[in-house]
Amino acid sequence: MKTLIIYSSETGNTKLVCEKAFEYINGEKLIIPVKEKDSINLDEFENIIVGTWIDKANANAEAKRFINTLANKNLFFIGTLAASLTSEHAKKCFNNLTKLCSKRNNFVDGVLARGRVSEDLQEKFTKFPLNIIHKFVPNMKEIILEADAHPNETDFLLIKDFIDKNFNN
Repeated sequence: MKTLIIYSSETGNTKLVCEKAFEYINGEKLIIPVKEKDSINLDEFENIIVGTWIDKANANAEAKRFINTLANKNLFFIGTLAASLTSEHAKKCFNNLTKLCSKRNNFVDGVLARGRVSEDLQEKFTKFPLNIIHKFVPNMKEIILEADAHPNETDFLLIKDFIDKNFNN
């Protein structure tokens, strides 16, 4: 069974957790950034894992465009976000990614991991009142500070469990 991990990463969080997933998968596998999608034949892969960072509670635009080009694939996702994985926001993100991946494909499973917020976005947050940018997240500063230590071993263990469950039976 040949597996492709294809990812979009803005800050390196998604790339890092996808590289960990790649390490954990037994068997034939390939990992590439979405930007290199035209260099491969997707029909050679039985399973596709799409790595995406979360933007507006869904896949980022680049990953979303790629997912929307797929049909009839065994599809998985690995998503990274700053919010706690037990938060309502994380649940919403997981549900949105599940819907996106299920549209024209055989969605199998997904996992979320935490990642730090980019310096650029942190800088934007300092220039505007947080209640304008994230009006429903009054504790955004705390979330950003807490996420700064991610991805970490806890996140990598989530990725390992996800890979073992779905690929290493």
